[in-house]
Amino acid sequence: MNQNLNTKLLSGEVFTQTSHQAFESKRSTVISFLNPFSYYEVAKDDNLIDGVDYYFSDGSLLCHLHNLFLPKITRASFDYSSIAGTFLQSVADTNKRIAIIGATEEENTLAVTVLKQQYPSLNVVYHRNGYIESNEQTASDLNELDIDVVLVGMGTPYQERFSIYLKDNLKHPAVIITCGGFLTQTSIKPDYYHPLIKKFGLRWLQRIVMHKHVRDRVLKVYPKFIFSYLSTMIRTHAAKK
Repeated sequence: MNQNLNTKLLSGEVFTQTSHQAFESKRSTVISFLNPFSYYEVAKDDNLIDGVDYYFSDGSLLCHLHNLFLPKITRASFDYSSIAGTFLQSVADTNKRIAIIGATEEENTLAVTVLKQQYPSLNVVYHRNGYIESNEQTASDLNELDIDVVLVGMGTPYQERFSIYLKDNLKHPAVIITCGGFLTQTSIKPDYYHPLIKKFGLRWLQRIVMHKHVRDRVLKVYPKFIFSYLSTMIRTHAAKK
């Protein structure tokens, strides 16, 4: 486990404060979210650790493991059971110019349509799929529009790499925030998670039922993550004594 990454993992309780600070910054800021699968991907790449300004835990499993050894954190996920609704409403209320990038072209178009229905004043000035052939051209397109917010849903590590590129190449300060599968989920159903699923914190169960790639991750990656995380943290703490 990467100690530098652990120290950058913030509690969901400070998400609103952190995002407000990002909007007030004179430079672009990248905010992203980690689960056991994406933690692995980010931890092995120092550029992803250093290039993203703020990380939050988007699942209870990572929170529980983290809290056994480090200062306690709470969950913050880019979905409607957590911070997505509040964030998007704030963007709409302040008339920020938002670009929505990710998923397939069809999913992206459907998701944008749904978001505009949910937030009629959401100022979407650019949207496209996440299969980008030229980061340079995309950054150029965004620079012409003086983008304030970029919502990026490509999956880890692609969304983090692309977000860091934008951070370094946008002329107008922007908040660049990743959203994982949010756009795909929104294209399927406006509020993807069933109310009871949200109430009992079983988002993982709904996703493994609906998506094979999630089943594969939960069954293959998550057990390895738990063992690796616990063994590494136990050794680290034992060495400090």
